[in-house]
Amino acid sequence: KLYNSADGRFPEGSLRDYANPVCLVKLLQLGMVKDDLSWEDLIERAESVLALNESDHTMACHRSSITLSLIDEKLKMRDPAANQYLSKLQNIKFLPFLTKPAGFSLPWHGNNFPQSTMFSAKELFTTDHQDTVCLMKPILNENSPSFKGCGPVSLAVKDFLGLIKKPSVALVISQLKELSKSFDGVTLYQENITNACYKYLHEELLQSNAANKEIMEELKTFCSILVENTYVEPSKVAFHLNFDATPYLYQLPNKYRNSCRELFENVGVQPSFPIETFAAVLQLIKNECGRKPLTEENFQLSRRIISEGIWSLTRDKSQEFCQSNYGEILLPDSNFTLQPSKSLCYNDCPWIKVRDTAVKYCHSDIPREVAVKLGTVPKRHKALERYASNICFTTLGSEFGQKERLTSRIKSILNAYPSEKEMLKELLQNADDAKATEIYFVFDPRTHATDRIFDDKWMPMQGPSLCVYNNQPFTEDDIRGIQNLGRGTKEANPGKTGQYGIGFNSVYHITDCPSFISNNDILCIFDPHARYAPGATSASPGRMFRDLDSDFRSQFSDVLNLYLGNHFKLERSTMFRFPIRTVEMAKISEISSAPASDRMVQNFLDKIRTDGAELLMFLNHMEKISICEIENGTGELKTLYSVTAKITDGDRLKRKQFHASVVDSVSKKKQLAQIPVQQITYIMDIEDTDGNSTTWMICNRSGFSDMEKVSKSVISAHKNEDITLFPRGGVAACTS
Repeated sequence: KLYNSADGRFPEGSLRDYANPVCLVKLLQLGMVKDDLSWEDLIERAESVLALNESDHTMACHRSSITLSLIDEKLKMRDPAANQYLSKLQNIKFLPFLTKPAGFSLPWHGNNFPQSTMFSAKELFTTDHQDTVCLMKPILNENSPSFKGCGPVSLAVKDFLGLIKKPSVALVISQLKELSKSFDGVTLYQENITNACYKYLHEELLQSNAANKEIMEELKTFCSILVENTYVEPSKVAFHLNFDATPYLYQLPNKYRNSCRELFENVGVQPSFPIETFAAVLQLIKNECGRKPLTEENFQLSRRIISEGIWSLTRDKSQEFCQSNYGEILLPDSNFTLQPSKSLCYNDCPWIKVRDTAVKYCHSDIPREVAVKLGTVPKRHKALERYASNICFTTLGSEFGQKERLTSRIKSILNAYPSEKEMLKELLQNADDAKATEIYFVFDPRTHATDRIFDDKWMPMQGPSLCVYNNQPFTEDDIRGIQNLGRGTKEANPGKTGQYGIGFNSVYHITDCPSFISNNDILCIFDPHARYAPGATSASPGRMFRDLDSDFRSQFSDVLNLYLGNHFKLERSTMFRFPIRTVEMAKISEISSAPASDRMVQNFLDKIRTDGAELLMFLNHMEKISICEIENGTGELKTLYSVTAKITDGDRLKRKQFHASVVDSVSKKKQLAQIPVQQITYIMDIEDTDGNSTTWMICNRSGFSDMEKVSKSVISAHKNEDITLFPRGGVAACTS
């Protein structure tokens, strides 16, 4: 089979001549070859395979097999001349290739050639690398010659001919690329070949920086990851994805997470998808739908992306952060179209009327908590837009609140007003500055209804509170002044006793979210944490709502009921409300970790009761102080104590004129020497509900009668406004 008779390489004759055994022995002794060939003859026989193959492929395979066996024998004898013929043998086309296996549906590279084609060793790979190159290179056929192969090849021969070689990284990447293009459903062949490519590339990536770079760059450029019966780009795959987001996003199969983890990490498979990726998918869905509504399949996919993907990443983030960063995320509306979240309204309160017919509502299958966190406006908040100031309009009411970062600043202010008793005095003095003649301190121990409130964040505000009522409304100047931390409209007016800016902040001893309603038409809420008021932010820690009409009063009736309008006339007056800081609120408060109990509030009121008569004597306008409590069960108002100051109309006029003179001197910034000396004396009768009755002679005086006795340093400091105090004093004597 190595030679034909026509080749003239065998002795011819009969037993009488050259075929005689004795003769053959003699021929061997003379140098005839037996069971071995020279390297030159082996090369010649290897080259003859190609010619024989043209007429008889099976015989060519037999000759190839014998040639390989003879090479093996010569290698066993460690023939030193072998390397001289290596290059020649490696390039001779005398080796058969493996045809496509049965049931193999992929583009087997051998199919590109006639089955009888012979290849050189340099062109072939062994079956050891079949799964990593079979779509790109021919595979050596080591089946028996009867099955078109060359028979098993020893390791020594494979090594000698260069058949024991690893494919290059580029070749295996090409195999994977061809595999991804030829996909027609996962078969065992497909999966095995893919896994083999991943395993090879993973090993190369760990061993070589150059390979690492090549693999990382190339695999990112095509659909290289086999996931759920398809190949996808690495950017669409993450190690963890707890819901179905196909055909846009996929989770890496479990079998790859550990076995080839570094490979997938390097080519761009993410630990999990960020919000930006989910948002991009929603935008892609919107673009594909165009003006048409979402299909049921796309709607459900969008819902899963929002409710499971985006929500899992935003659940623990603040609403302010989410609205600022993710307000453009698309959400499905009630008409099954995707819209930016901040352009939608969430219909969480069917009883609320929104007059704007252009309002689009978020689809009800999106949880309210998710939609609102991402910037969708609750229907309650949408209704509030109508009541925003025309001067300073924002999405939810007009901007309102003290304009510094409050929580740490307020702590230091509370240190300056450590006494809770001083807090109530401040409120009394502020009311007097507003020219109120009556003030009521009301303890409301009730927990109010929460059905018709701004939103769920407001719920803690519906608990027990201290309410303070006076019979004067806020002026626009007072509204501006109370927002300024550390100063008020009285800063340049020493004729006013308190200062809204600093003194008012003493209320944070007992509350985290004070509020007031003035003239039954303006509702203002302070929220230093930006945690409770609808739409409050760290930049504007509070909300103000104006022009409260019947719709507002109906839609947010449980909020307005907090201000005791059924017990007090709120027109041309002001009602403050200070929700008591509960244990739960204190745990998360940045102002004070000390809760304010009902008993503590009662103690405050007892101190006002003790000092009420004395406090009335030197105020400018106040004539009545009352302490009340709301019955928890019945809701009735019960007066616990009241003290009243009575003066004649003539004395009231004198006191008013005296105060007007003080205000005139202050407003004109008169120097100390220019301030006129004023003195009034009047009688005040004080009575309380405990049956106490006293009469007092009160004298108030302003200005210096003898400037010679005033220190020059004081005069200079007043002139330079280093001292803004006003020279005024008072004394009272009990006459009966």
